[in-house]
Amino acid sequence: MTYVKVILAIVFSLLLLYIAKITSEGRPKFISHTENGFTFEMTTVPSALEASQAKIPIKITGNMEPNLHLFFRSSKHGQDETTALRGYSTAPLLVEDSAAGLYYAMVSTGARGRNLHYYFEIRDDIGGYRAGFLQPDGKPFKLMFFGHVPTFVLVGHIFPITATVFFIVMGSLCAIPLVRGKQNVRPMSIYFFMATLAAFLGTYPFGFAMNHYCYGTIWEGVPFGTDATDNKTQLLFVFLLFVTLAGIGSFARGKNSRDIYPPKALGLFGLLAFAIMLVIYLIPHSIQFSPELTKAVCYSFIGLVGLLYIIGWLRTLIVGKLGTKSAKGRKRK
Repeated sequence: MTYVKVILAIVFSLLLLYIAKITSEGRPKFISHTENGFTFEMTTVPSALEASQAKIPIKITGNMEPNLHLFFRSSKHGQDETTALRGYSTAPLLVEDSAAGLYYAMVSTGARGRNLHYYFEIRDDIGGYRAGFLQPDGKPFKLMFFGHVPTFVLVGHIFPITATVFFIVMGSLCAIPLVRGKQNVRPMSIYFFMATLAAFLGTYPFGFAMNHYCYGTIWEGVPFGTDATDNKTQLLFVFLLFVTLAGIGSFARGKNSRDIYPPKALGLFGLLAFAIMLVIYLIPHSIQFSPELTKAVCYSFIGLVGLLYIIGWLRTLIVGKLGTKSAKGRKRK
């Protein structure tokens, strides 16, 4: 049975990482748009290496009259997607094969962590607007500049994160018997301790290094920032730490500590950790939410987890005092 659990955990870990990869917002996507008889088709270029040249190819078909011009409109330094589009710089698209409608723009990338926002326009000789190509939501496209990440940093980040998923799955499988009434919490507590340790290594020391080399930052989890990816992993670590501390008595075999919740409750927390992990990994990687929403969700979640720990700790104190009084009462009798 143990071998089956291990195989199941490995397969699930690899499957979850694959899903996270293919749903990432940082992957190229094919987008098309038709306006006033012109059709734009492009596979997005979401990122490019810093201090280099990035090629953005596009296909434009339609009645290309001699008086029409194709433009690449891009943000200037300090501008972003909230800047009025009329403030973007203008450059003619370069021709790759006019007969096939193939064009491209060449972009000189800046420092890692910075972004370039851009879109395409067709105008006539007197500047009259004929057609434009933006994202489906009406916002310009985004090109992010990233730095080179050393292999040891990349492996040091990915391996612990993968191990975290493995240990959570194993811990969750051990949690099921606890929910059904079993009392041996130690197997689950060991797996969640390992998951917490792996999550810490992948999220913080190697996560810091990933951010530094890739984006030129250190950490964007609350309270230091509102990056969705950093905050997702931080929330998972917080809950794993809670599950580990809640069952620390079983992990330490009762040496100077005790579990702050009964086995059934700990089993439910173990299954909840699995559910939280699943939700976090199914949220597309690199997706971003508003700073206000990110802060509200993260602080509320962390506060709730902290409250659960305090309630369990107070429960332990009350139960311990009642047990002491009961023992003293029996001695007097």
